[in-house]
Amino acid sequence: MRDVLLGLAENPALPAGVFSRLVASGDEDVLFTLADRGRLTPSQARELVAVGNPSLTGFLIRCGLVAWPEIPQEQPGRLLDAVRGGVAPADVWREVAADPDSETRREVAYADDAPAEVIAFLVSDSDVWVVANAVENPSLPPDLLPGLARHPNTVVRQAVAENENTPPALLAALLADGGGPAPTRCGACWRRETACADHSPGILRIRLAAARHPAVPPEGLAALLAAGEDRTTEAVAARTDLPADLLKRLAHHPSCDVRAVIAANSAVPEALLRTLAADRASEVRLAVAENAAVPLDLLTRVVANERMPGEPVPRVESATELELRTLAASRGAQARALVADRTRLPRDLTEQLATDPDIAVAQRIAARSELDPERLAGLSERHGPPVFAAVARHPGCPADPLQRMAAHPAVTKRAMREIANHPAAQADTLQLCLASQDPQTRHRAAARTVLPLPVLESLIDAPDRPLAQAAATNPALPEQVMERLITQALTE
Repeated sequence: MRDVLLGLAENPALPAGVFSRLVASGDEDVLFTLADRGRLTPSQARELVAVGNPSLTGFLIRCGLVAWPEIPQEQPGRLLDAVRGGVAPADVWREVAADPDSETRREVAYADDAPAEVIAFLVSDSDVWVVANAVENPSLPPDLLPGLARHPNTVVRQAVAENENTPPALLAALLADGGGPAPTRCGACWRRETACADHSPGILRIRLAAARHPAVPPEGLAALLAAGEDRTTEAVAARTDLPADLLKRLAHHPSCDVRAVIAANSAVPEALLRTLAADRASEVRLAVAENAAVPLDLLTRVVANERMPGEPVPRVESATELELRTLAASRGAQARALVADRTRLPRDLTEQLATDPDIAVAQRIAARSELDPERLAGLSERHGPPVFAAVARHPGCPADPLQRMAAHPAVTKRAMREIANHPAAQADTLQLCLASQDPQTRHRAAARTVLPLPVLESLIDAPDRPLAQAAATNPALPEQVMERLITQALTE
């Protein structure tokens, strides 16, 4: 019954006495599950530290659950763990930053909450990757960036190009030729006595990193695109300050991923956007629909032939009420579905769309909290199983429709999972969920507090051990039942 112990360790209503008994079990997986609960009190953290398991204690320290004075002196890696957990005093940061192990120093340099003075110290490290991590750190004092942009190693200069605080003028210099003076080392040769004959790959990486930076001036970007690195080209294509000729050039790029980024760029002229709407790649056409500046007539035409993902579209989000009502009255069901996806809808439009004959519209409107719950039964009866999951996601769905949907012979697995999760689902509905062939549905139902205790106990004793573990997480389990289960598990 070890699975039951693991389930109890996850139970959000675990009493203090049961917590202590689970700690006393000594089972490492149970101990780590308790440590990972996220709601540990200081006394519970102390109980776990007192077990004396170095891995467990290290985990608790890294989670910030052990105060610095309470960390055992003999704990391996205690200084670095305290730094990771944000519980180390300033002098400990300085001590770890001077650790002889370069991997430890790299971790310190990478820590976002490292003090600025520690990061400033680490940019002079003998290990180039420590320096690079420190340069990328947001705590790096910005006044150090110009000097670091002249570092002899391309790895460090690339890190300067990736630092969020690097100023435009410095980025422009790095974009042009990797910065000056010419670097003498790169990531391949920094440990060797003899430098590489050519550092051009490292210089190119500096320039590409600068090109991806949102603050780099647009001048000089066009020349770099010939390098053919798609990730950089996509970052450039997303910029809204590109000249018209470069936008046009990128709109005909051989990579559909690049063209899709351009198609979603709100700075693209309307004529070019209409060209992209006829692109051979569906992801490009869909990106046109996602463009915040797409004309409504073009949006309607594009979505008529595309399967939209069911997320709010920027242009519809910013539509005026008149535009919204025009779309809602559109002959195209996909255009009406876009309205149903909008974050905010006037109540009368919500009610109007609830009567829409199209299933795609019904699926989108059914889960909206603005919709009168009395409409849900009619929606589920009119459209059947395809809308059950959406109806069951509605926070106000009454118990009766949930029961009828769960009992429907064609109910989908997705709908059953939503029904099992719904707070209005009653015990008889959950019994139907427990009879499902889908493990996730059964596990969700087993954790619901409205289940009668005899049902819960039968689930814990059932041959389906993952289901038993899910039932053990149920907050409705009485303390005496938890105690009995622990005793039973430890004596088997």
